[in-house]
This record gives sequence, structure tokens and C-alpha cells, in this order.
Amino acid sequence: MNSLRPTSEGAIEPAWPTLQIFALVRVLISTALLLAVMVFGVPVIGHALGASPQRFLSLVGAYFALSMALVAWPILTRSRFGLQVWIHVAVDVVLISLLVAFGGGLRNGVFIFYLLPLAEASVTMPTLFAFFVCSIVDLILLSNEVLRGLGAEPRESQLFQAGLVGAALFGITALLRLLSIRLSRQELLARARGRELDSQLQINRLVISQMEQGVIVADAGTRVRANNRAARVMLGLDAEAQLTGLRLLEVAQARELASAYLHWLESVERDETAAQTERVILGPDAAHTDPKRRLRVRFARPAFQPSDEYVIFLEDLQAIEEQAQRLKLAAMGRLTASIAHEIRNPLAAISQAGQLLSEEVRDPLHQRLTAIVRENTQRLNRLVEDVLRAARRDSPLTDEFDLGQFCAAWLVEFVRDRELADGTVLLEAPPGLTVRFEQNHLRQVLFNLVDNALRYCSGRPGSIEVRTEPTDERGTPARLWVFDDGPGVPAADRNSMFEPFFTTHARGTGLGLYLAREFCMANGIDLTYTAWQRPLGPPRFGFCLRFGPPPAQRDEASDFMDTLPAA
Repeated sequence: MNSLRPTSEGAIEPAWPTLQIFALVRVLISTALLLAVMVFGVPVIGHALGASPQRFLSLVGAYFALSMALVAWPILTRSRFGLQVWIHVAVDVVLISLLVAFGGGLRNGVFIFYLLPLAEASVTMPTLFAFFVCSIVDLILLSNEVLRGLGAEPRESQLFQAGLVGAALFGITALLRLLSIRLSRQELLARARGRELDSQLQINRLVISQMEQGVIVADAGTRVRANNRAARVMLGLDAEAQLTGLRLLEVAQARELASAYLHWLESVERDETAAQTERVILGPDAAHTDPKRRLRVRFARPAFQPSDEYVIFLEDLQAIEEQAQRLKLAAMGRLTASIAHEIRNPLAAISQAGQLLSEEVRDPLHQRLTAIVRENTQRLNRLVEDVLRAARRDSPLTDEFDLGQFCAAWLVEFVRDRELADGTVLLEAPPGLTVRFEQNHLRQVLFNLVDNALRYCSGRPGSIEVRTEPTDERGTPARLWVFDDGPGVPAADRNSMFEPFFTTHARGTGLGLYLAREFCMANGIDLTYTAWQRPLGPPRFGFCLRFGPPPAQRDEASDFMDTLPAA
């Protein structure tokens, strides 16, 4: 039924606006008749139409009153749409038919007003009902002429003309109905396209708002038309700040961006082929918080012309470099796991050869050498197992032991393996401090930390110090310190010293500190390079293991271990 149409939500809504338009047209017609009466007078208009003045005035007044009522009805209540349409059509047909009947038939031309109910029926009713109304009108015209032919003045009958008018009204109804159907289909199509366009716009807004890349749409005057959250954050603004409607030149954090944007606009005016370009600018807070932060900016204009809007894309180069670093670490992680797995076979052969050799030799020196080979192959095998366990993210085998006794036993093994002079490593770890840590992991952590200290210390007695501190009355967790008398780690390298493959030593691998921190994290322990406040004298920097809850934040370099495949 053409009077009903789908809404944007998919429900069915009657065509109330169309009904109101026809009601207003009806008011205009009745008002025009009243104005004609007021200007020319009732007798003149009635005589011209072939009707008596009293009947004409009564019909026009009734038509105007009913027209006003029909306008108010859909405004006051929008219910029973079909009933209102039928009443509209019935009022028109009845009153126009009375004017035709009392005005001399087809001679007065009042039948032209039949186009109003026929048009309303064609637009708001189904096809069958529209032609039904047209048939009623034709029957009224023909019946009126037949009655005139049978009456006192048969010569005034215009039956043939009434037939022609009826045929014309049928043709007009068919044409109006066809146009109505086509307009209805076009309206449905337009509504569907509108819903699709609105959905697409909503999707575009959602995609842009979720993009990690900053997006700003601005005009030639640097006034922002649209932007997303990432762009505001990259510009140093609050994530919920209002940027739309402002000029980039008016925003302090975006002045460098605005300057680069205006320079690009000038180049576009000089060279129409420069549709887009890239450049690197410093972030708004680069001089204060992060001197390495840089933004890569890309300016682009739409392909269609003319357009007064341009698009600015912002990318954080630090995030891009970190992503590249993560990919690099992922590849190195897979390589490291593969190498660790392959080391086990030759290591087993070396260990077996050492055991066979120890059974044959009798010289104490040779026996000591074979014992060193056996112990070191066992330590290497433990290291490989630890790396593979970390790659598999297995839970550590947490042990509870006395830290002082463990450090004393470890120091004997370390001095023997490194052939150090007595007193080079000073141990201050009294017994009685119990901690939870996997012993193999802690042994490797100490080996890595003290090996690192040996590279930079003076080598004099006491140049390396291993110290333990118990939990104090303030709740500070137990700590294990490793100091050396070397120059210390430069401030510029402290943020990167635990990253994999970072080293300042010519023969270093860059994995010692990284693996030490990974083993600590696997056991829920915090390893940092920080200052120790001595009772007397200035603070002393060194490596500190805190045997307490791990910190809330984890260094991004530790994500390297997440990339290791299970062995």
C-alpha cells in the first residue's frame, strides 16, 4: 500500500506529511472560492457557475469549514490513517459533486476540482482503491448528465462530453498512480541509500577513532574539521580535549604542525601534482619529557577537485621503531631458542668425554681440570635448560633457602672457575636471611652480574662487593646488592642496559643483564640498577635484587621472551 512506507528503523510509518499536504491544498481551494465571493459577490459567482447564490454560499462555507477540520485532524491525532484518507476523499467527492450538480453540469468547469481527490487517492491508496474512487467520480458525472437528459431540458445534456471527461480522468488517475509508484520506489531507494551512507559514516568514524595513527582534517585556514583521539594525544593534548573548530595556529602544541601544513599548502599551489608529502617534526613535549620523540607527518588532499579540506596523518616514530625492534627481537628469540636447543647435543658429548677422561687420569692436576670441565658443562647445561624453560614460560621451581649460605657457596665456585685472587670479590652476607628463589636461576643471575662487574672494575681486592640486607622495620623487602669500583653505567644507557643485545663492551653479547632480569622476573623479583644510600658518604650505584612483590610495570624489552617459541 503506497500510504505506508518503511522508516529508518525498519518499521512501517503512514505517509502523514503527504496527507497534510493534500489537506492544505484543500484549504487553499476553499479559501480561493471564499475570496472570489468576497471580491465579486455571491450573486455574480453563483450566476457564473449556474448555481443559486444561497446554495453556492452554503456549499463554499461547508467546504471551507470541513477543509479546516481536516487540516487540524492529523495534527491533533495521528491515528487511523486509512479512515482519515477515506474521509478526505469523501468530502472532496461529495462537495465537488454538489457544485457540479447544482451548477449546471460540465459547463461550469467545476469538475476540474475532481483532480484533488483523484490525486490524493493515487498517492495514498492502493491501485485498486484509486481506480475505485475514479469510477465513482465517472459514475457521478455520467449520472448527472443522464438525469439532465431525462429532465426538463434534454438539450442541455452533455453525455458524450461526460464520457470523454471520465476517460480523461481514468487516464490521469493511471498516470498519477504510475508516477506515485515510481516516486515511492525512489523514496524507498533514497532512504535505503541514506541508511547505508549513515552506517558507512558511523563505521568510518569508528575506524578513525580506533586508529593508532593520528588523523586531522583541516581547511586551508588550518581550521580543524575533524580529528581522532590518537592525533590529540600525539599533539600533547588531553585525550578528550575539543580540537574540532579550532585553528591549528591557535593551539600552542600544534604550531609547528601548522607551520609545516601551511608550507605544504604553498607547495601544492605551486605544483598541482604534489598530492601528498611526508616530513618529520618534533613532538610538542619533545623538549621536556622525551627528547627522542618525533612525529612523522603526512599531508594529503582528496583525489576529487575542488576541495577545501585536507588530511593530515600523524605517526609516532618511536612507536614505529619499537615495533621494528619487537619484530627484530622476535626473530632473534626464535634463533636463540634454536641455538640453545642445538647446544645440548655437543654439550652432552663434551660432558661424556670429560667423564671418561676422569676415569683414566690419576694425576691430581688432570683430575682437577676434568672436574672443572664437568662442572662447567653441567652449568652450561643448566643455562640451556633455563633459557628453554623461560622460552616455554614454565613456572620456576621456587626454593626456600638461606641467602647468606647460598652466596658463600656460590662465591667459592665462582672464584675457582674464574681463577680470581682472594679478596677480589668481597661478600657481606651473614646467614639467617631466608628467601624464595630458584637456586639455579639465582646462581646464574649472580654469575652474570659479577661477570659484568669484572669487565669494568679495577681488579684490586674488594673491587667487587656482594652485600645482603634483611627486611627492616619499615617493611622494606630483603635485598641483594652487587657493586664494583668501576665508572658505573652512564645515565644515558640506564634505560637500555637491560635490553637484549645492548652492550658497551667490545666482546660482550648484550644478553647477560637481560637474562639476569628475565630470571628475576620469572621468580617474581625486581632487578634494577639504582643507588644505595651508605651510612656515610655519597650514594653508591649498583645492581639490586628486591625479594618482594614485583613492580607493577615491566620493561618493554622483557617482551622479547614472549617471542621465544616453545622448545
